Amino acid sequence: MSVCNAGVVLQSSLITVCQISDVPFFPLEFKVVKANCTLFKGRKERLPTKKMSSRLRNSLAQQFKRPHKGLLGWCVLQWFKYKNEMLNKCGPRLCNIKPDHKVLEIGFGPGLGIEHALEYVKDGPGKIYGVEVSTYMLDAASRRLKNPISNDKVHLSLASVIDLPFDTDTFDRVFHCNSYYFWPSLPQSVSELYRVMKPGACMVAVLSLDNIRLAKSRGFLKHGDPDPLKYMFALEASGFEDVKFEYFMEGNFKYQAIFAHVHEKPAYHFDEELEDSDSELAKDEHSEIQQNIQPSNKKPSSSQ
Repeated sequence: MSVCNAGVVLQSSLITVCQISDVPFFPLEFKVVKANCTLFKGRKERLPTKKMSSRLRNSLAQQFKRPHKGLLGWCVLQWFKYKNEMLNKCGPRLCNIKPDHKVLEIGFGPGLGIEHALEYVKDGPGKIYGVEVSTYMLDAASRRLKNPISNDKVHLSLASVIDLPFDTDTFDRVFHCNSYYFWPSLPQSVSELYRVMKPGACMVAVLSLDNIRLAKSRGFLKHGDPDPLKYMFALEASGFEDVKFEYFMEGNFKYQAIFAHVHEKPAYHFDEELEDSDSELAKDEHSEIQQNIQPSNKKPSSSQ
């Protein structure tokens, strides 16, 4: 493929991603160095609409659930950086993170949320942890957070929310952004969250109902379920208390957050008979994760 043809394909894919987010264009500038010419520049103008094939639409839906390395995965990575920027900033802030807290993010993507959370613990003994099912996102976030990782302030893991590699009662705060939609089993996932959270801990999930409606109308949540009520019911069923849904405004940006707390925590007991319609999907995700990581005989200690 020639440089010019590659540029056309790249531009076409980015137009497609712009359609997903319904924004004018990415604030980016791309250059093909060999051709020494600019293909396109970020600017405040609407790009032409392009009809997407069902095959491309489904491929993008799969990438939104678990991005893989490649052109579409790279486009989705840029979308996450651009469209979720405000949510990634607001999530850690709503958590009320203290300098000595241990904090966990589920589905950290390119690492922006962890980067913001780090600001609250950088002057104390606290640490930020993250789990992600996408090796592509893990690599991207690891590069972005190279320094805090080397300084032992950030710990990233390839793992699923249904099998978190942490001891019981480890975290003071948990947050996630546009993540629970794609969890393979809500009952198993929220039970794991409850297990790793300390008594007195708080969890915050940030989302944008406007963006959810848009993505759903375009078929990009084909592999996810963004229903916040279903998620809140699962949280309450697993032992979380004071589960509530709140509306917020940041400038002109409207977003929402789900709060859930762990108060006096009874002895944890995982119900091995816990089953739901997604149990087989949960097993499949766990199996895929295990194929991508080295076996470990010991989980990180809560005193780490």
